[in-house]
Amino acid sequence: MKNILNVYIKRPLLYDLLLCVLLILVINAFKPTDILVTQENATSAFSDIISTSVSLAGFILAALTIIVTFKDNISHKEKYSEGQNKGEEPSGLELLFNSKHYKRIVGVFSWAAFIFIMLFLVFSILKLLISKIPACAYLEIVIAGIVLIFTSIFRSLLILYNVIKLQIAK
Repeated sequence: MKNILNVYIKRPLLYDLLLCVLLILVINAFKPTDILVTQENATSAFSDIISTSVSLAGFILAALTIIVTFKDNISHKEKYSEGQNKGEEPSGLELLFNSKHYKRIVGVFSWAAFIFIMLFLVFSILKLLISKIPACAYLEIVIAGIVLIFTSIFRSLLILYNVIKLQIAK
């Protein structure tokens, strides 16, 4: 499971887009003919995706700020207490922030913020141009937006909970 997660985190947008395509293909294969998404419903869904992506971008930026602040505090603590606590074992967070995984954690949050900002931009433009989009594409566009939001927040929360577990384990 860890190997799958490591591969996924290395190229999150690629795998998120592949999941979107796969889900859309499955839905199109089993799509009942009585599902009709109107322009009004699509506009409402686009608005929801826009507001959700902006809110989640703020959450991700706040979490990223907290993680960077933790690292700065630990770096400052190490400089301040150098030589005073030579026999102490470093905490899990200290090990994490000084490891190669710190860059990957920051990358996960940065990618999530980038994805949310792009969703905001793309869906804002789509909302303006909704009269030019074929009605048959409304459902697929909304599904893609929902999947990208879900996978980005899931990935970020997974990393955040792992960091918190390290802090609690101390």
